[in-house]
Amino acid sequence: MTLLSRLFVGLVWIGLALPHTAARAEDSLLEGESLGKIAIGQKAEALPDLLGKAKKGKDTLWGATGEWVQEWKFKKQGVTLNMASGSEGGAKTVLSITAVSPCKLATARGIKIGSSEAEVREAYGKVEAREDSVPGETFVAGSIYGGVIFTFKDGKVAKIFVGAAAE
Repeated sequence: MTLLSRLFVGLVWIGLALPHTAARAEDSLLEGESLGKIAIGQKAEALPDLLGKAKKGKDTLWGATGEWVQEWKFKKQGVTLNMASGSEGGAKTVLSITAVSPCKLATARGIKIGSSEAEVREAYGKVEAREDSVPGETFVAGSIYGGVIFTFKDGKVAKIFVGAAAE
């Protein structure tokens, strides 16, 4: 095998490995991430009582994931959870978390509604997905396929989303 052929094969292997490395980074970010005591994959019955009673939407089949998803809104707390199950009406786990004002809960790295963009960059800068982030508007930690998305208004966090924003 010529040197050029070996180089080509090596580059192909690197190209195949990079997406898997990125996926592992996203997975590890989500594994350690939470909003207060709420985490992705957490069973419904394990959710802390601090949120109170949810206003629950209808179970809807999401074609992209094949899961049945139900929205649980905790309006007074500023939290909305998408809860997923393998079957309609089945046992649910947390699929995604959205927080807006008046939510007081913080992420695993201490960011909450009202934190500054500079604080977000300090806490999550090493895992920023620059291609998906827009300074002054959104900051994506991990990726849109699994991570934390911060939305800013006037330089402050106005919304926090934890989970997969795209499939």
